[in-house]
Amino acid sequence: MLLIFHMSKRLGSVNFKFGVLFAKDGQLTDDEMFSNEKGSESFDKFLTLMGDTVTLQGWAGYRGGLDTKNDTTGIKSIYTVYQGHELMFHVSTLLPYSKENKQQVERKRHIGNDIVTIVFQEGDEASSTFKPSMIRSHFTHIFALVRYNSQNDSYRLKIFSEESVPLFGPPLPSPPVFTDHQEFRDFLLVKLINGEKATLETPTFAQKRQRTLDMLIRSLYQDLMPDLHKNMLNRRSFSDVLPESPKSARKKEEARQAEFVRIGQALKLKTIVRGDAPTSLVTTGICRKEPWESQPFCSTFPYEIVCADSWGQSLLAATDTAGVMLLDDTSALPPVQVFDKTVVVKQMHVLEPQDLLIMRADKGKDARIYVFRLSVLKRGLEAKQLIRSKCDCRENKLEKTKGIAVICTRSTPTMAQS
Repeated sequence: MLLIFHMSKRLGSVNFKFGVLFAKDGQLTDDEMFSNEKGSESFDKFLTLMGDTVTLQGWAGYRGGLDTKNDTTGIKSIYTVYQGHELMFHVSTLLPYSKENKQQVERKRHIGNDIVTIVFQEGDEASSTFKPSMIRSHFTHIFALVRYNSQNDSYRLKIFSEESVPLFGPPLPSPPVFTDHQEFRDFLLVKLINGEKATLETPTFAQKRQRTLDMLIRSLYQDLMPDLHKNMLNRRSFSDVLPESPKSARKKEEARQAEFVRIGQALKLKTIVRGDAPTSLVTTGICRKEPWESQPFCSTFPYEIVCADSWGQSLLAATDTAGVMLLDDTSALPPVQVFDKTVVVKQMHVLEPQDLLIMRADKGKDARIYVFRLSVLKRGLEAKQLIRSKCDCRENKLEKTKGIAVICTRSTPTMAQS
């Protein structure tokens, strides 16, 4: 019990540090973004929403790697406590600025080593948008793109995560626009915390956690069991790995060591094949995947998207006036209509492992849940059968689902438009 408690106290961190990068409208490189000496009025408003401005010198709370003695990492920073978690934000405009250093190494040293980074980008939706490839960092796995709309005083959120990061909630609303600022703050902070926790399950961080765990076990073993013999291979209990134990003590020891080498090599091979080893091409080298970016399906889509979800390499999108359409990842192919406009879909969720499509159709008191087999829909599309209408979906309607909403476990994909 002592061993478990001690390790959980050291491995289970409750504090988080997040990067905050200010980007002006039209800036397309990280050097430009990191070189912004000051923010803007809307950016300052966003920082005030996120937390309190604290003076670093003499700061006694969680510091997130910032200097609290000599002001070498800036004079002030943004800090808050949320649901028992201490959060320190590495704000680009509050970190030291150097006119002589175009790359702003001191700022990149902190924000570039954060797992999660918020990018606050100015400009409207028509202007050039942020892409994760603009930031040169091998450590950051999640980017949260925030835009502020002064016309309706709202925030728009978009999440980018590396493909190795498991799915994490809460799911983004559709559209991902927040007019309630406190609701936006709660949603964003929970999303950032869950995103960092999910990233720790990726192979890159799992290896580091395993090494840390091994070091803790060794340290505790040396502290609590100092009198045990150091050479564990000489212990009698390890003879269980041998199917038949030789009679000679010398041969017994040689066979034991050879068996341990064989087992160790087999475990190492499994780790490499699984992609969890530092030498695996899955996590290192030229095969390492870049952070996930939006995939363009149609540059001139004429309808407004109400909701959508990915289906294999395609996108199943419900429109406001034209029903539900399937868009292929190759823009050369036109959209294929799956349901006509009589099926007014407000929510959908594709569950490929279960071969299911769950939809909430109509609205208000007339809302109903419909369930379809993806394989049946696929065969219908391949056979070019008639487009399904509301009448064709009667057998797929679940009874006693009036007014029930679909609870999704992942964010709704967005459509890239030019």
